[in-house]
Amino acid sequence: MTLDVTIGLLTWKSRELLRQCLDSLEEGLDGLPAEIWVVDNASGDGTLEMLRQAYPHVRVIENPVNRGVSPSRNQILHKAEGRYLIYLDVDTQVLAGSLRTLVQVMDEHPDAAIGGPKLLYGDRSLQLSCRPFPSPLNIVLEGTFLRDYFPKSRFVKAYTMEEWDHAVLREVDWMYGACLILRRSILDRLGPFDEGFFYLYEDVDLCFRAKRLGMKVLYIPQAEVIHFLERERKTLFHRRIRDHIKSIIRYLAKDYSRHLLRL
Repeated sequence: MTLDVTIGLLTWKSRELLRQCLDSLEEGLDGLPAEIWVVDNASGDGTLEMLRQAYPHVRVIENPVNRGVSPSRNQILHKAEGRYLIYLDVDTQVLAGSLRTLVQVMDEHPDAAIGGPKLLYGDRSLQLSCRPFPSPLNIVLEGTFLRDYFPKSRFVKAYTMEEWDHAVLREVDWMYGACLILRRSILDRLGPFDEGFFYLYEDVDLCFRAKRLGMKVLYIPQAEVIHFLERERKTLFHRRIRDHIKSIIRYLAKDYSRHLLRL
């Protein structure tokens, strides 16, 4: 039997969130053949013991240190046997049939390399998760308190894409990496996640490379996933600000500069 899906999760000190996410997968897959991989980045909080006892079918990669998002996702990529890879953040809950829907829509759109569902908050309200490729000004406004001073700005709304119908399937530049489906057959052309991005912008970079190759990135609202923790706003006082700034600089130098040249 052909394996349709490889599901990949990364965890670091998030045992109960991981449990909640894993418990939602059966309904989300709705009978699709799948394998599940979890990368534990040295959690030390009982995660490994929980997986061995409660989820013996889950395949586990144990890292002795926190390797970051891109390297950990690539560890799963190199072991994946499914036609599609679905990466989920540990703070997600998959709603019934959503993963099957992602696969069905991607099968219907063979020119799409990457897809993502509609993301919802815990109260089931819409989370604005689609974006155009960010400019330096977008990054400053989105990543700081300054956005709060311009809530009705056309520039801000154009970037958050809050005024278009989020019930309609459409092509976008990129989406939050809380849930992404990747077509396995194109990864030889697309390449793995760039491990220069320890944390954040690895999803932007991957979508950017897909678009450069002429492939589509699809927002698929028929599939719904709850994302409990919104993509954090990285202020100057955030504990991971150094990693965030490194990712911003890498994105601007590697991708945005090419985007400007193309324009």
